[in-house]
Amino acid sequence: MLLPDRNTVDRLLRHYRAQERTVLARPWDLSARRRFEDTAYTLCVLMGERTAREAVLAAERYVAGTRPVSPPALEGLPRA
Repeated sequence: MLLPDRNTVDRLLRHYRAQERTVLARPWDLSARRRFEDTAYTLCVLMGERTAREAVLAAERYVAGTRPVSPPALEGLPRA
């Protein structure tokens, strides 16, 4: 499995948290919300997760150096 660069994930995670604070402080700012959503999407893609919450948690684990949890196998299919 290919893993993203840890420094890139760390930088993107810090960027996500900063944008999160901005959106919470100014919920009416649509351009800030779009940037926040774009960053969340990028985290989802990098971490292979479907939701921003899952991606952020996976990114935090990854940056901290713990092994990512492998997704459960589909029922009836062997794990790769």
